[in-house]
Amino acid sequence: MRELLLGAMVIGLAAVLLTCGLLLNQEKAPAAGTDTLKPLSLFESEQVYLLQLARQQLEAVLAGEPGIVVDAAAVSVNLRREAACFVTLYEDGIVRGCMIDAFYPHESLYRNVLRNAVLAATGDERFSPVTIEELDAIHIEISVLDVPQVLEFEDPGDLLEKLHPGVGGVILTTEAALSTYLPHMWEAYPNPAEFLSHLCTKQGAAADCWKRNPLPQIKIYHVFHFAEGESPH
Repeated sequence: MRELLLGAMVIGLAAVLLTCGLLLNQEKAPAAGTDTLKPLSLFESEQVYLLQLARQQLEAVLAGEPGIVVDAAAVSVNLRREAACFVTLYEDGIVRGCMIDAFYPHESLYRNVLRNAVLAATGDERFSPVTIEELDAIHIEISVLDVPQVLEFEDPGDLLEKLHPGVGGVILTTEAALSTYLPHMWEAYPNPAEFLSHLCTKQGAAADCWKRNPLPQIKIYHVFHFAEGESPH
């Protein structure tokens, strides 16, 4: 666990409270040639494998043992590709922890799942750490991101027109902080103005920060989502 946590810290030491937990907010720029069109599309067997890895990692770490050792040669080429992911933990249908350590790909997907599973269980400051006794009741979800793209807009009205409710997650960055919503949050806030206002307040800014000068930066990303108990894609 120490290696995972220290590895996450090198990406950035300052933490920003997000709707889905903590993000270590020193973003890494995408590597040259990174595919920016869509998140990885995973086979059913790969989805099941990643969920099993996340659970095995939590079983080990929450029992006070070192993280599991994975033979990279036994992992599919797809899962060895660099990618970034959210790992979300639910207990009785309520979020128990959620984490992404960086929005941009910086390590193999399977390693990022291992890292963020531990961070979701132990590093989300909104919650006490998950205990081994809780684990049987924990439901694991994984959302694999594509590379976030800057949304160009000229003014608040133009921004509202260019946002497409229900399509893509949103990262809102002001001079002071950043915040994000995964795509499913459009279900809660289908009105773009309301969606942006909640993103502002989630980072501790005024609700109208999205239309104040200097205007914030907006990035859009898409996810490939899968979870325990769901039929794989």
